Amino acid sequence: MRVRQGNGARAGRSGSVKLGLALLFLLGGVGALWRGSSATGQGQAQGEAAVSAEDAAFFEKRVRPVLMTHCAKCHNPTAQVAALDLTTAEGVAQGGESGPLIDRERPEQSRLLRVVGYQESLKMPPSGKLPPEDLEALAEWVRRGAPWPATGGQRPVAARSTRPGSVLTEKDHQYWAFQPMADPKVPLVKRRDWVRNPIDAFLLAELEAKGVEPARPADKLTLLRRATFDLTGLPPTEAESRAFLADTSPDAFARVVDRLLASPRYGEKWGRHWLDVARYADSTGNDEDHRYPHAWRYRDYVIEAFNRDLPYDQFVREQLAGDLLPAPDGAEVNRRGRVATGFLALGPKALAQQDKKRMLYDVYDEQVEVTSKAFLGLTLACARCHNHKFDPLLTRDYYAMVGMFASTRSFEDPNAFVSPPLTTPLVPRDAFARYQTALATYKEGEKRLKLALELIVDGQKEARIERLQHRLADYFLAARQVYHGGAAVDRVAREQGLEEKVLAKWVSYLKPGDDPRQHLLAWHQAEDPAAEAAAYQRAFQVRLAQWRPRLAAWQSQYQAALAAGKPLPDRPAFVSGEDRFFAEVYLGKKGAFSVDDAEESLFTPAEWGEVTRLKAALEAHRQTLPAEPEMACAVAEGERVTQRVLIRGDIHNEGEVAPRAVPTVLADKTASAAFEARIASVSGRLELANWMTHPEHPLTARVMANRLWLWHFGEGIVRTPDNFGRMGEPPTHPALLDWLARAMVRSGWSIKSMHRLLMLSSAYQMSSEVTPAQLEADPENRLFSRFSRRRLTIEEMRDSLLVIDRTIDWTMGGTLQSGTGTDSENDSKRLSLNPEAILRRSVYLPLRRANLPTLLNLFDFGDATAMSGKRQLTNIATQALFWMNSGFVTERTANLGRLLLESPTLPDDEARVRAAYWQILNRPPSSEEASQALDYLRRFPAGQGMAAGRLASWQSLCRILLASNEFLYLD
Repeated sequence: MRVRQGNGARAGRSGSVKLGLALLFLLGGVGALWRGSSATGQGQAQGEAAVSAEDAAFFEKRVRPVLMTHCAKCHNPTAQVAALDLTTAEGVAQGGESGPLIDRERPEQSRLLRVVGYQESLKMPPSGKLPPEDLEALAEWVRRGAPWPATGGQRPVAARSTRPGSVLTEKDHQYWAFQPMADPKVPLVKRRDWVRNPIDAFLLAELEAKGVEPARPADKLTLLRRATFDLTGLPPTEAESRAFLADTSPDAFARVVDRLLASPRYGEKWGRHWLDVARYADSTGNDEDHRYPHAWRYRDYVIEAFNRDLPYDQFVREQLAGDLLPAPDGAEVNRRGRVATGFLALGPKALAQQDKKRMLYDVYDEQVEVTSKAFLGLTLACARCHNHKFDPLLTRDYYAMVGMFASTRSFEDPNAFVSPPLTTPLVPRDAFARYQTALATYKEGEKRLKLALELIVDGQKEARIERLQHRLADYFLAARQVYHGGAAVDRVAREQGLEEKVLAKWVSYLKPGDDPRQHLLAWHQAEDPAAEAAAYQRAFQVRLAQWRPRLAAWQSQYQAALAAGKPLPDRPAFVSGEDRFFAEVYLGKKGAFSVDDAEESLFTPAEWGEVTRLKAALEAHRQTLPAEPEMACAVAEGERVTQRVLIRGDIHNEGEVAPRAVPTVLADKTASAAFEARIASVSGRLELANWMTHPEHPLTARVMANRLWLWHFGEGIVRTPDNFGRMGEPPTHPALLDWLARAMVRSGWSIKSMHRLLMLSSAYQMSSEVTPAQLEADPENRLFSRFSRRRLTIEEMRDSLLVIDRTIDWTMGGTLQSGTGTDSENDSKRLSLNPEAILRRSVYLPLRRANLPTLLNLFDFGDATAMSGKRQLTNIATQALFWMNSGFVTERTANLGRLLLESPTLPDDEARVRAAYWQILNRPPSSEEASQALDYLRRFPAGQGMAAGRLASWQSLCRILLASNEFLYLD
């Protein structure tokens, strides 16, 4: 049985694997997942810096500002207090007179972290402990190995002035990425028969110059599988494969490409590519991981945009400023445009951050980062605290773009304790106004019923408080007897004359848990529990005395408003942290002295009748809740902000004004001199989008053309697709990149036209098999001398399994997530849905940032918190174990086994083996493979009866094929 094995791109169909030892075969089949392959690009790329781009960006944005602001005044090359210099990598590595700063073996024990964490007698900085976010940044930096990016011999851009008169050097302007796009001529080549379109000529010219022959053409089944996965993320069917084999016309493959591009499955696959760039998720992540209830609309917009072949320039404009564009059909509301701004709205947000200015500027920073990387391939956010260390991007350039987002609304109320993200209606203004009126009426009615019910309950609670407040200390001590001494609640209550139900509540409230509550620490650490209990009782009674006049005043106002038919006033509430104990015990609905409206025994018959009536009325009223109109997580124009440079990124240290503008190094290329004048009264987002999509912009078309090449060929012409700066890699074929960029613009920015151009080239249709000469001359395939083999993405793996066993749910769009807000930290509702229990395509799985599904993380999905145009690839043992032990795989193989055994069109095992190969590997088995498979089925150990054993044997065979490299890798 010859299932493709081996290592990376050199794997072929050579060799035969016996099926007698299924487990060994299974382990061998996934061996490449352990050992790695040449297709994964092992080893450092040429020109790669010692510090990764991700680590460099993290250092520049999060670490250097902390060191420069809090440490460098004393620990610099001149002062060197304690013989320590914290302004250079060498200084950090050398440490100071007290020894090394970084413990490489135990990073968390590093002296740097202990000193700044105030865990030693020496505490730094002496002016006060660093904020938690700065401490976490330093801790993460140390965990990463304390990377300190070098300047690579370039003049440090930070030395430039950030004053308005700053000028960039001619060398800055001459950098390749900032040069106008060339319009290169198609080169002449010797092997003209190999050239299907200009792409081939550009590649072949380089190959011929290096004396390298391009790979032979891929066979038809390999090409069909490649194209089908590339465009739809799914395998071809047997019928599609046989039809392609039978079609001998010259344009057979072109028809395949057109068919795949017309499929709705195309948008689902290529939409997912863009969702990586847009760092899409369905929750805010960070502190409380609140749901984005309407995020799915942006995901569906992206899928539809690819299926409709929305021109890329319009795609860019809509995502940055769709709310400012007129509706294409002349309607009052540009629904698509508003939804599209989810690109800006759906980033990670720390909604509960209490420094609201910091919260806002962190959001602006994230929006600058995703915008500059996604569309321009520039790491502009690295200039937040100082001029960019490597690229000619000034701090004022950064704050010029921040000003655009600071003039944009991303929150309903940024000053709320938990700041709700902005949602906007997708209906006309008058329709939304009617909804708001109906909702206000509903809420007022609900409020009236709730307050009437609460007043009755309040009466019983007041009676309980009056009866028991003088015994609060007794309840403290009795509860301690129960949770520390193991005494029974009923016995302790009976012996001490306490109310059993109330004591049970006190036990639940006071019992120590994993999460220490500061307001109860004094009780839990008390040396004299009786004295401490008495102190809590006195504090409670003081608060109660303060509360009762406020409650009485409110009740008077309530009665007056009720009689006059006016809106009812809200109940008073304690908000100060020092009132937390009283708020929990007295005000909390489940507090130790609370009264439940279900405790019938506490009410008189008349009161209970009224409670029952009000609860029924409240339930009936809830049926009148007006339906919410369609909404979107979006952004909107806000008040215009005069943005200033924040010196060293410090929100409390404002410098010069940074007018909204485009980056200086690019301003004279495509931006009109009147740019700043045009945005004087607007945020500038639309003007920014129009500038980016100018046909002559030096970056926008290049960056997207490079992404398309990467997603088809496995590596980009620029291998750092999100960074076209000096810390990125230069293009391997600059003329080809410019030709592709211009071709995209000339096509009307059509993405589907680019697919056809790329896939109909000889370059795309090459085999992935590598010759010794190619391996020697082009080991990393930088010349694209053959097609790069790649592993399937997790979405392709999972979706293919569902297609193979015919259980996939083809429903498009909508959401599988419900509710709003967040959940308690240990609530199962806070988890992402289990992808192994859902039959929809992977693109529709809701993504909770704080808890992504394990399966996605296992196969390098990413973290959904930062944009990524190129996923990292790992080869680890647990990936192989997934195919051996996963219940999801077990269910799929059992289903497929039954399909094979029960199909009336498969009369015998030989036909079933052929069908299994077509289903899983998209090709027929060789005669040797078929013979080995049949032999394996005959030798399979008998199960619990003939039928069960037969299914188990077919299930095992299917698992073996699914775990093989030939299924997991795409040639």
